[in-house]
Amino acid sequence: MSAPFRRVVTGHKDGKSNVLLDDKLELNPGFASNAVTLWLNHQYPAELADCDAAAEGGVKISTKGSLIRVVDFPPNSQGHNHRTRTLDYGIIMDGEIELVLEDGSKTVVRAGEVVVQQATMHQWNNNTDKACRVIFVLFPSKAATGPDGEELGDAGVPKKFQMDD
Repeated sequence: MSAPFRRVVTGHKDGKSNVLLDDKLELNPGFASNAVTLWLNHQYPAELADCDAAAEGGVKISTKGSLIRVVDFPPNSQGHNHRTRTLDYGIIMDGEIELVLEDGSKTVVRAGEVVVQQATMHQWNNNTDKACRVIFVLFPSKAATGPDGEELGDAGVPKKFQMDD
């Protein structure tokens, strides 16, 4: 898949709404197969940017912001277990992917379906011969807690993708 992803960003000029950006972004190899951050913000309520907010360091979420990212999972690919301290909405746009959780459960989700993930340890596997495209929207969350009440923070992700405190 890995075709460029069109992004249209609106803004304001002279008090009127306008198109700030209308471009195509290339997905880049990295931690999550081929991915690109489309937009991020650093506070809530969200700041309104008159520049390309994703270009300003766009791989990690701040503790008060949000992030939207497109990820293409290649055919017959296996992910690895990881967790981020975020509430994630995973919107499957094309193909299908298997979500594997710590309890051993395996759930197949397909195009048009959504995963709401609450800071869980998980793995994404594409067990098909077709690429799978997922759009992820991430919001910071409180840390999940383990059986002894310990906080379960980011795990299995490179530092550059961990939450920016």
